[in-house]
Amino acid sequence: MDIGDLVVVFGLAGLAAFTQSLSGFGFSLLLVPPLALAFGARDAVVVANMLSVLVNIPAIIVWWQRIVWRLGGRLLIGSLLGMPVGLVVLLGVEPRVLKLVIAGTVLLSTVVIWRGVRVHRQRTAYDVAAGFVSGVLNTSTSMSGPPVVLYLQGRGLAPDPFRATLAALFFVGSLIAVGLFAAGGAMDRDTTTLAAAGTPGLLAGWWLGTVAYGRLGAGRFRGVVIAVLVLSAVSAGVSAVLG
Repeated sequence: MDIGDLVVVFGLAGLAAFTQSLSGFGFSLLLVPPLALAFGARDAVVVANMLSVLVNIPAIIVWWQRIVWRLGGRLLIGSLLGMPVGLVVLLGVEPRVLKLVIAGTVLLSTVVIWRGVRVHRQRTAYDVAAGFVSGVLNTSTSMSGPPVVLYLQGRGLAPDPFRATLAALFFVGSLIAVGLFAAGGAMDRDTTTLAAAGTPGLLAGWWLGTVAYGRLGAGRFRGVVIAVLVLSAVSAGVSAVLG
């Protein structure tokens, strides 16, 4: 690992944090694929979760009063149930195949959002199920966003509660994932160094995204979400093909 590697992580973390601050998600989706190409899939997942904890702290502070606690709690329960399954997937499924599946799923789901699909029946089981899939993806790929993003968009959640609830869910989920990785020996000097290098870029990117969000009209928010989903799917697909 040299200074060039650290600069790359700095820039990628800044771009991913900007996207997360602007849209409420997309951090790991944009960060993991290029990190996986540069440093390997397993280290990329660990580093992305470490940085995800940090990027969501200011988000929670700013949007605390906007969090939909009951909904977020049900999503978290499902996520906790899915995380052990994700660890099994990480060990047993080829990362390249998993990324291709994710890319296809995100693209398909983006079309569903674009067509204006809504979740008319809001049930606890649906909340837990969305969280479960998110938890599986979190510990297997660190790309936990698409299931809950698509689900909350389908429920028609307003932009501020949307971003706040996602931030709370991602913070807790990533914190638990980091604990699991530490207990399993997946965290080492290299992953810690990469996470440290990405932290300043992360903070700068998050601040810039907050400024940009303040100038974004409510009518444009859904378009930003769709654009991030498409970019995320393309990024995962390219990583899978090249990796």
